Amino acid sequence: MGVRRKQVRSIVVLYPRGSFFGDTETDDLQKAIMDEAGAGNTRLVLNLAECQALNSIAIGVLMRGYANYKGRGGEIKLCGLGKRIKDLFTMTKLIMVFDHHETEDEALAAFAVGVE
Repeated sequence: MGVRRKQVRSIVVLYPRGSFFGDTETDDLQKAIMDEAGAGNTRLVLNLAECQALNSIAIGVLMRGYANYKGRGGEIKLCGLGKRIKDLFTMTKLIMVFDHHETEDEALAAFAVGVE
């Protein structure tokens, strides 16, 4: 479990790993997202390829992050959605809120070219 971080130019990629059910792992995810926001980052990719499950508390964390980034003119993109996570986002209609891509490379490329 945990959240790994990588920076690609001005874009930060976070890799949540495991299941997020509202305990310390979810706190770690929220801290990782908000630490990036607090540092002034406006371009974030959440690579959910190693994320097995999210509950409503974890979804709330993602939504707070989304609202924070959007409110500052930033953007959060998702990638690597497995079937279970994609079904959850589809069922809750969040699939229409978050910009999502199959691969990390596609998510990175989706940010406006020339803005570094």
